[in-house]
Amino acid sequence: MSGTAEPAAARTPLPPQVTTPLLTLITQQSLDQDYQHVAEQRRTGQRPPSTAGRSRLTVVAVAVFGLLVTVAAVQTARNADVASAGREQLITRIESRSETVAALQRDIAALREANGAAETRYRSLQRRLQDVAAARVSLARTTGFAAIRGEGVRAVVDDAPDGAGNGVVRDEDLALLVNGLWVAGADGIAVNGQRLTVLSALRNSFQVVRVNNVSLSPPYVVEAVGDTRTLQASFAETGSGLRFRDLTRDLGMPFTMENVDELELPAAPARMLAARKARPLDVSKPLTTQEDHP
Repeated sequence: MSGTAEPAAARTPLPPQVTTPLLTLITQQSLDQDYQHVAEQRRTGQRPPSTAGRSRLTVVAVAVFGLLVTVAAVQTARNADVASAGREQLITRIESRSETVAALQRDIAALREANGAAETRYRSLQRRLQDVAAARVSLARTTGFAAIRGEGVRAVVDDAPDGAGNGVVRDEDLALLVNGLWVAGADGIAVNGQRLTVLSALRNSFQVVRVNNVSLSPPYVVEAVGDTRTLQASFAETGSGLRFRDLTRDLGMPFTMENVDELELPAAPARMLAARKARPLDVSKPLTTQEDHP
Protein backbone atom coordinates (compact mmCIF):
# COMPACT_ATOMS: atom_id res chain seq x y z
CA MET A 1 0.00 0.00 0.00
CA SER A 2 2.78 2.25 0.58
CA GLY A 3 3.75 1.88 -3.01
CA THR A 4 0.28 2.97 -4.37
CA ALA A 5 -0.06 5.91 -2.03
CA GLU A 6 3.25 7.38 -3.06
CA PRO A 7 2.21 8.17 -6.68
CA ALA A 8 -1.03 9.82 -5.53
CA ALA A 9 0.81 12.12 -3.27
CA ALA A 10 3.18 12.99 -6.08
CA ARG A 11 0.30 14.09 -8.38
CA THR A 12 -1.07 16.58 -5.84
CA PRO A 13 0.05 20.18 -6.90
CA LEU A 14 1.93 22.31 -4.38
CA PRO A 15 0.41 25.63 -3.19
CA PRO A 16 1.62 28.89 -4.83
CA GLN A 17 3.21 30.04 -1.58
CA VAL A 18 5.63 27.14 -2.07
CA THR A 19 6.33 27.32 -5.78
CA THR A 20 6.31 31.20 -6.30
CA PRO A 21 9.52 33.10 -5.62
CA LEU A 22 9.40 35.00 -2.41
CA LEU A 23 9.95 38.49 -3.94
CA THR A 24 7.30 37.96 -6.61
CA LEU A 25 4.88 36.61 -4.08
CA ILE A 26 5.32 39.61 -1.80
CA THR A 27 4.83 42.04 -4.70
CA GLN A 28 1.70 40.30 -6.03
CA GLN A 29 0.09 39.98 -2.63
CA SER A 30 0.91 43.57 -1.81
CA LEU A 31 -0.56 44.87 -5.10
CA ASP A 32 -3.61 42.61 -4.82
CA GLN A 33 -4.28 43.77 -1.30
CA ASP A 34 -3.93 47.42 -2.40
CA TYR A 35 -6.34 46.94 -5.33
CA GLN A 36 -8.83 45.15 -3.08
CA HIS A 37 -8.61 47.90 -0.50
CA VAL A 38 -9.23 50.62 -3.09
CA ALA A 39 -12.09 48.65 -4.68
CA GLU A 40 -13.72 48.14 -1.30
CA GLN A 41 -13.51 51.89 -0.57
CA ARG A 42 -15.09 52.74 -3.93
CA ARG A 43 -17.86 50.12 -3.38
CA THR A 44 -18.75 51.54 -0.03
CA GLY A 45 -18.51 55.16 -1.30
CA GLN A 46 -15.53 56.10 0.80
CA ARG A 47 -13.29 56.86 -2.30
CA PRO A 48 -15.05 58.45 -5.32
CA PRO A 49 -13.78 57.86 -8.79
CA SER A 50 -10.77 60.17 -9.25
CA THR A 51 -9.69 59.65 -12.80
CA ALA A 52 -10.51 63.23 -13.82
CA GLY A 53 -9.11 64.62 -10.58
CA ARG A 54 -5.91 62.73 -11.10
CA SER A 55 -5.78 64.05 -14.65
CA ARG A 56 -6.28 67.61 -13.52
CA LEU A 57 -3.74 67.15 -10.79
CA THR A 58 -1.34 65.72 -13.27
CA VAL A 59 -1.89 68.65 -15.62
CA VAL A 60 -1.42 71.16 -12.78
CA ALA A 61 1.68 69.37 -11.61
CA VAL A 62 3.08 69.34 -15.11
CA ALA A 63 2.23 73.03 -15.53
CA VAL A 64 3.80 73.93 -12.21
CA PHE A 65 6.82 71.86 -13.08
CA GLY A 66 7.04 73.56 -16.49
CA LEU A 67 6.67 76.94 -14.85
CA LEU A 68 9.44 76.13 -12.44
CA VAL A 69 11.60 74.91 -15.28
CA THR A 70 10.85 78.08 -17.26
CA VAL A 71 11.58 80.33 -14.27
CA ALA A 72 14.77 78.45 -13.62
CA ALA A 73 15.76 78.74 -17.25
CA VAL A 74 14.98 82.48 -17.31
CA GLN A 75 16.84 83.03 -14.05
CA THR A 76 19.75 81.04 -15.33
CA ALA A 77 19.78 83.07 -18.53
CA ARG A 78 19.62 86.29 -16.55
CA ASN A 79 22.38 85.15 -14.26
CA ALA A 80 24.40 84.17 -17.30
CA ASP A 81 23.80 87.63 -18.83
CA VAL A 82 24.77 89.33 -15.56
CA ALA A 83 27.86 87.15 -15.22
CA SER A 84 28.78 87.82 -18.83
CA ALA A 85 28.24 91.56 -18.39
CA GLY A 86 30.27 91.48 -15.16
CA ARG A 87 33.10 89.67 -16.88
CA GLU A 88 33.04 92.12 -19.78
CA GLN A 89 33.09 95.10 -17.38
CA LEU A 90 35.90 93.52 -15.42
CA ILE A 91 37.88 92.86 -18.59
CA THR A 92 37.25 96.45 -19.74
CA ARG A 93 38.40 97.82 -16.39
CA ILE A 94 41.49 95.60 -16.42
CA GLU A 95 42.37 96.74 -19.94
CA SER A 96 41.81 100.38 -18.97
CA ARG A 97 43.95 100.03 -15.87
CA SER A 98 46.60 98.22 -17.89
CA GLU A 99 46.70 101.11 -20.38
CA THR A 100 46.93 103.57 -17.48
CA VAL A 101 49.78 101.61 -15.91
CA ALA A 102 51.57 101.42 -19.28
CA ALA A 103 51.19 105.19 -19.74
CA LEU A 104 52.51 105.82 -16.24
CA GLN A 105 55.45 103.53 -16.91
CA ARG A 106 56.22 105.47 -20.09
CA ASP A 107 56.01 108.72 -18.11
CA ILE A 108 58.33 107.30 -15.46
CA ALA A 109 60.83 106.25 -18.12
CA ALA A 110 60.68 109.71 -19.72
CA LEU A 111 61.10 111.40 -16.34
CA ARG A 112 64.05 109.18 -15.51
CA GLU A 113 65.68 110.06 -18.81
CA ALA A 114 65.02 113.77 -18.26
CA ASN A 115 66.30 113.48 -14.69
CA GLY A 116 69.50 111.82 -15.93
CA ALA A 117 70.03 114.58 -18.49
CA ALA A 118 69.35 117.21 -15.82
CA GLU A 119 71.83 115.58 -13.46
CA THR A 120 74.44 115.58 -16.22
CA ARG A 121 73.82 119.28 -16.90
CA TYR A 122 73.87 119.97 -13.16
CA ARG A 123 77.24 118.27 -12.73
CA SER A 124 78.59 120.19 -15.72
CA LEU A 125 77.28 123.47 -14.28
CA GLN A 126 78.77 122.58 -10.91
CA ARG A 127 82.18 122.08 -12.49
CA ARG A 128 81.84 125.36 -14.38
CA LEU A 129 80.72 127.11 -11.21
CA GLN A 130 83.72 125.75 -9.31
CA ASP A 131 86.02 126.91 -12.09
CA VAL A 132 84.40 130.35 -12.14
CA ALA A 133 84.55 130.58 -8.34
CA ALA A 134 88.24 129.65 -8.35
CA ALA A 135 88.95 132.16 -11.12
CA ARG A 136 86.98 134.81 -9.22
CA VAL A 137 89.00 134.22 -6.05
CA SER A 138 92.26 134.33 -7.99
CA LEU A 139 91.18 137.49 -9.83
CA ALA A 140 89.99 139.13 -6.61
CA ARG A 141 93.34 138.45 -4.98
CA THR A 142 95.22 139.80 -7.97
CA THR A 143 93.10 142.94 -8.30
CA GLY A 144 93.10 143.64 -4.56
CA PHE A 145 89.45 142.89 -3.75
CA ALA A 146 90.24 139.83 -1.63
CA ALA A 147 92.44 139.62 1.45
CA ILE A 148 95.74 137.81 1.03
CA ARG A 149 98.38 136.47 3.39
CA GLY A 150 102.01 135.49 2.96
CA GLU A 151 105.63 136.50 3.30
CA GLY A 152 106.88 139.79 1.95
CA VAL A 153 108.52 143.09 2.81
CA ARG A 154 107.54 146.06 4.93
CA ALA A 155 108.84 149.52 3.91
CA VAL A 156 108.46 152.60 6.11
CA VAL A 157 109.03 156.19 4.87
CA ASP A 158 108.50 159.40 6.81
CA ASP A 159 108.84 163.15 6.38
CA ALA A 160 112.29 164.65 6.82
CA PRO A 161 113.00 165.53 10.47
CA ASP A 162 113.87 169.17 9.72
CA GLY A 163 110.33 169.77 8.39
CA ALA A 164 111.53 171.37 5.20
CA GLY A 165 108.96 171.60 2.44
CA ASN A 166 110.91 169.42 0.09
CA GLY A 167 111.26 166.77 2.80
CA VAL A 168 107.52 166.07 2.98
CA VAL A 169 106.50 162.76 1.46
CA ARG A 170 104.15 163.38 -1.45
CA ASP A 171 101.90 161.19 -3.55
CA GLU A 172 104.45 160.97 -6.38
CA ASP A 173 107.09 159.80 -3.89
CA LEU A 174 104.87 156.95 -2.68
CA ALA A 175 104.03 156.19 -6.31
CA LEU A 176 107.74 155.56 -7.00
CA LEU A 177 107.91 153.12 -4.06
CA VAL A 178 104.71 151.30 -5.02
CA ASN A 179 105.58 151.04 -8.72
CA GLY A 180 109.03 149.68 -7.91
CA LEU A 181 107.48 146.93 -5.70
CA TRP A 182 104.98 145.99 -8.44
CA VAL A 183 107.77 145.67 -10.98
CA ALA A 184 109.83 143.63 -8.50
CA GLY A 185 107.08 141.00 -8.36
CA ALA A 186 104.81 141.90 -5.45
CA ASP A 187 101.50 140.00 -5.35
CA GLY A 188 99.69 142.67 -3.38
CA ILE A 189 100.44 146.03 -1.76
CA ALA A 190 98.80 148.06 0.99
CA VAL A 191 99.63 151.56 2.26
CA ASN A 192 98.74 152.19 5.90
CA GLY A 193 96.21 149.31 5.65
CA GLN A 194 94.59 150.54 2.42
CA ARG A 195 94.81 147.88 -0.26
CA LEU A 196 95.89 149.14 -3.66
CA THR A 197 93.90 148.09 -6.73
CA VAL A 198 93.76 149.06 -10.39
CA LEU A 199 91.17 151.64 -9.32
CA SER A 200 93.27 153.09 -6.50
CA ALA A 201 94.98 156.45 -6.82
CA LEU A 202 97.57 158.24 -4.70
CA ARG A 203 96.59 161.88 -4.32
CA ASN A 204 97.93 164.72 -2.19
CA SER A 205 95.45 166.49 0.05
CA PHE A 206 97.26 169.41 1.65
CA GLN A 207 99.89 167.78 3.87
CA VAL A 208 98.51 164.21 3.67
CA VAL A 209 98.15 161.57 1.00
CA ARG A 210 94.76 160.07 0.15
CA VAL A 211 94.36 156.46 -0.96
CA ASN A 212 90.94 154.95 -1.81
CA ASN A 213 89.45 158.29 -0.70
CA VAL A 214 90.93 157.77 2.77
CA SER A 215 93.38 160.34 4.21
CA LEU A 216 96.67 158.85 5.45
CA SER A 217 99.26 160.38 7.75
CA PRO A 218 103.03 159.80 7.94
CA PRO A 219 104.86 157.67 8.58
CA TYR A 220 103.68 155.70 5.60
CA VAL A 221 103.91 151.92 5.99
CA VAL A 222 103.96 150.08 2.67
CA GLU A 223 103.53 146.29 2.92
CA ALA A 224 104.00 144.04 -0.09
CA VAL A 225 103.41 140.29 -0.24
CA GLY A 226 106.00 138.51 -2.37
CA ASP A 227 109.10 136.34 -2.43
CA THR A 228 111.36 137.54 0.37
CA ARG A 229 114.38 136.00 -1.37
CA THR A 230 114.18 138.33 -4.37
CA LEU A 231 111.71 141.14 -3.65
CA GLN A 232 114.13 143.67 -2.05
CA ALA A 233 116.92 142.98 -4.53
CA SER A 234 114.58 143.23 -7.49
CA PHE A 235 113.15 146.50 -6.15
CA ALA A 236 116.60 148.04 -5.84
CA GLU A 237 117.28 147.23 -9.50
CA THR A 238 114.13 148.85 -10.89
CA GLY A 239 114.14 152.38 -12.21
CA SER A 240 111.47 153.44 -9.74
CA GLY A 241 113.38 151.83 -6.89
CA LEU A 242 116.62 153.61 -7.77
CA ARG A 243 114.91 157.00 -8.08
CA PHE A 244 113.09 156.49 -4.76
CA ARG A 245 116.28 155.62 -2.89
CA ASP A 246 118.04 158.66 -4.33
CA LEU A 247 115.07 160.87 -3.40
CA THR A 248 114.89 159.77 0.22
CA ARG A 249 118.67 160.12 0.61
CA ASP A 250 118.81 163.57 -0.95
CA LEU A 251 115.80 164.98 0.96
CA GLY A 252 116.61 163.32 4.25
CA MET A 253 113.45 161.19 4.42
CA PRO A 254 113.82 158.23 6.78
CA PHE A 255 113.32 154.99 4.84
CA THR A 256 113.64 151.35 5.88
CA MET A 257 112.72 148.02 4.24
CA GLU A 258 112.75 144.61 5.87
CA ASN A 259 111.60 141.07 5.15
CA VAL A 260 108.55 139.78 7.05
CA ASP A 261 107.66 136.11 7.36
CA GLU A 262 103.91 136.68 7.57
CA LEU A 263 101.89 139.60 6.25
CA GLU A 264 98.13 139.95 5.94
CA LEU A 265 96.75 142.50 3.52
CA PRO A 266 93.03 143.39 3.73
CA ALA A 267 90.72 143.56 0.76
CA ALA A 268 89.97 146.89 -0.86
CA PRO A 269 86.64 148.53 0.03
CA ALA A 270 83.74 146.87 -1.78
CA ARG A 271 82.28 150.27 -2.68
CA MET A 272 85.09 150.69 -5.20
CA LEU A 273 83.51 147.94 -7.33
CA ALA A 274 80.33 149.93 -7.91
CA ALA A 275 80.14 151.06 -11.54
CA ARG A 276 78.82 154.62 -11.51
CA LYS A 277 79.01 155.51 -15.19
CA ALA A 278 79.48 152.17 -16.90
CA ARG A 279 76.57 150.47 -18.65
CA PRO A 280 76.09 146.92 -19.93
CA LEU A 281 77.33 146.20 -23.43
CA ASP A 282 75.01 144.39 -25.84
CA VAL A 283 77.35 141.90 -27.47
CA SER A 284 74.73 140.94 -30.05
CA LYS A 285 75.16 144.31 -31.81
CA PRO A 286 78.27 145.78 -33.43
CA LEU A 287 79.91 148.49 -31.37
CA THR A 288 79.37 151.06 -34.14
CA THR A 289 75.57 150.61 -34.06
CA GLN A 290 75.10 150.95 -30.32
CA GLU A 291 73.69 154.23 -29.20
CA ASP A 292 75.63 156.59 -26.99
CA HIS A 293 74.00 157.29 -23.66
CA PRO A 294 74.96 160.27 -21.55
